[in-house]
Amino acid sequence: MSETNIPQPNPSQTTIGRGTFSMIDPISVVNFPESPTKLIKKRIEVQIQPVQQPSKPTQSPLVWSQLIFVLLYIIVGGCDTVIYKYQNTTIVNGINFHHPFIQTFIMELANTLPLYYILYKKLKKQNIMQIDDNKKNMTSIKDYLWILLPSLCDLTGATLQYFALLFLDSSIYQMMRSGSIIFTALFSKLIFRKIFLKYRYLGLLCTIIGLILVGLSPFLFVGPSESSSLSMQFISIGLLAICMVLYGCYYTSEEYIYSKYNIHPCQLLGTEALYGCIIYMTILLPIFCNVECNFPNGVGCVKVGDKFYFENISLYINGVLQNYWLLTFVILGVLSKFIFNLSGVFTTKFFGSLTRSVAGALGTLVTWIIGLLVTATGARKWESLDYKTCLMMSAGYIFLFAGNLIYNGIIKVPYFKRESDIQALKKQQLTSIQVGSTDTLKIEIQETPFSVVSLPT
Repeated sequence: MSETNIPQPNPSQTTIGRGTFSMIDPISVVNFPESPTKLIKKRIEVQIQPVQQPSKPTQSPLVWSQLIFVLLYIIVGGCDTVIYKYQNTTIVNGINFHHPFIQTFIMELANTLPLYYILYKKLKKQNIMQIDDNKKNMTSIKDYLWILLPSLCDLTGATLQYFALLFLDSSIYQMMRSGSIIFTALFSKLIFRKIFLKYRYLGLLCTIIGLILVGLSPFLFVGPSESSSLSMQFISIGLLAICMVLYGCYYTSEEYIYSKYNIHPCQLLGTEALYGCIIYMTILLPIFCNVECNFPNGVGCVKVGDKFYFENISLYINGVLQNYWLLTFVILGVLSKFIFNLSGVFTTKFFGSLTRSVAGALGTLVTWIIGLLVTATGARKWESLDYKTCLMMSAGYIFLFAGNLIYNGIIKVPYFKRESDIQALKKQQLTSIQVGSTDTLKIEIQETPFSVVSLPT
């Protein structure tokens, strides 16, 4: 037996890790074409890249189509308030056209239109919805009773809102509605057990400050001629505060239904509206048309003979038929409600209830701009042109809008980490660990000595 010494090769050609050295014949790797360290780095890059690259081309067309619903929700939401403000400020035969309860009923009637689309597809036996095996199908009466919760919230909230719109500027009305994000967040935390970081509480705080500024703006800078309507404005602000709670429950309950059941947005919206129509036709409208309204000077009431009532169907129909512009805006109101609520449920489905709240806050700006233009031209008085009131409302709107953006993590505030910031930090730490492990492996590879191998003679 004799010993043959294999000479020490060039490290750039023969370096190999300890873990691999025991499985590979050292002679077969003498002419290895590339450093194993480089191959390890390439393998890490190959493992990371395929996870990120294929997702972009498949998701981008879908996201753009979904964003259309958000855009519609913003624009139509702002114009919707203007349409109903026009109706409320119209005078027919010397009588103010004040019919908030019939307006709510027509809104519910308009929102039943998507059900016809669902029925048409079912008759054609066409499937319009992607089935998720992790969710239930609505098959029993008990399942459909869940829809009664958002329906009652929307029905009650809309009734209170239309009544409040009689006495408030359209912009104040719209801004106060955006405060629903506070209770949307609260119910999301209670129902979905969402964990909130500190930046979300900062966003809610800004929203509360904005609501206070907007809510006080009608009362701080009031002239003597406007002081008589202060009590009704104060009541209207209180009604809108109740609506914040109701719509927070409404958005969250819809999101809960989407998380538990396979249901198309058109079916959800149409079923909610169908419940609302039945309740209004059988219970609420008969009550409002037969109960006397005892507000001072009959403000917000409908005069029938010598008495005042909350509502009267015949006066509503006669007023609409005698004024063609009013009829046009009633039809526009039906279309706007249909598009607004339909785009709203799609926004909740695709992006969540909080995104819907942010889009609603953007619609406020559309309402305010149109209201200022109408008032400035002298056509109708929808907004206050007092510069002090406008400045206070502007500050309130900035706080409201910024609060929405901060809460949803769109605006990054220093020293307030968002979920995306924490994930980016974890990813950076993981990358550092991988690079550090690769560098350590390279050092160990270079320090691995080649031993003398004994060969038989």
